[in-house]
Amino acid sequence: MDSTKLTDESEIRDTSDTKYLVFTDDTCEDQNKNYTVKSGGDSKMEMTGFCTVQKLGLFALLQILILIVFAIIMGLHIQISNQMAIETQALIKELQDRVTNNTEDFGSVGLSSKSKIVALSQSTTSLPPVEDHYKPAGVTYVRWGRTVCPDTADLVYTGIAAGGKGGDGTKQGGTGSDIPGGGSNYLCLTHSPQFNRSESGQQPARARIYGAEYRSGEPGAIHDSHTHDTPCVMCQSRMARVQVFMMPATTECPTNWTREYAGYMAAARWNHPRTEYVCLDKDLETIRGTASPDPLSYFFHVEVVGSSGLPSEYETGHDLTCAICTM
Repeated sequence: MDSTKLTDESEIRDTSDTKYLVFTDDTCEDQNKNYTVKSGGDSKMEMTGFCTVQKLGLFALLQILILIVFAIIMGLHIQISNQMAIETQALIKELQDRVTNNTEDFGSVGLSSKSKIVALSQSTTSLPPVEDHYKPAGVTYVRWGRTVCPDTADLVYTGIAAGGKGGDGTKQGGTGSDIPGGGSNYLCLTHSPQFNRSESGQQPARARIYGAEYRSGEPGAIHDSHTHDTPCVMCQSRMARVQVFMMPATTECPTNWTREYAGYMAAARWNHPRTEYVCLDKDLETIRGTASPDPLSYFFHVEVVGSSGLPSEYETGHDLTCAICTM
């Protein structure tokens, strides 16, 4: 129909098929009243009216209910996420504490802290598997003069100290460098060497390496281990400490650094070919059955020479101490 005329108490206005009927005096007292609509001729059509204000009220109420439900769902989601984060942090802390305080025997070859965590997670059904990227282990260092690592580190391997042959410049009319070749640093050799291509017998054109032993003809911390061969052990610090250095002339580490071990500084004798300075553990161990002296690489105490430009605190004849520090 093109247009209609409304006969009722309401405002008379033109409508079309696509428009709503609006009644100006709709007071919502009668929710289901009938209206007569005339169309063109004599035809009539009965319609049931409904309160316009009531329609708007129900729509607004429905929107409010939807917002309330959405807010409840979001609140529950945030609460669950926070709880999961708290539980995850507590789990990681528990794993770190168990690794730090763990005293179980994980075999003669040391396991890293990550391996220990994996072993613990597999043996404890209440803990989920540890992800591969979780790597709390840290820097490696050699503990000279010992066969075990300190409580702050894990064992990598045990070995034998070795280095270039110690020459004696007071003999052979020497100059202190009668055996000048080879490396100047000490190495911690493994007990289980593997070789590829080699020529039998000693060759003249090779660098050479020798086992190292303690040497001290005078009283001192090394004296009780004089002429014994020196063990060593490679250690890996725990808790992702990635820096290491030797603190000379003290047994303590700086603030915020962890002391791995302390001892005495050692190097080649003053008139032998030079080597590096290393830190021998204060509680020395020896390799059994090696008490006889051999022309090998040597560890001697490092003593202070007071007239060498050092401060007065460095008194002549004092053996220097050392500490291995990590962070």
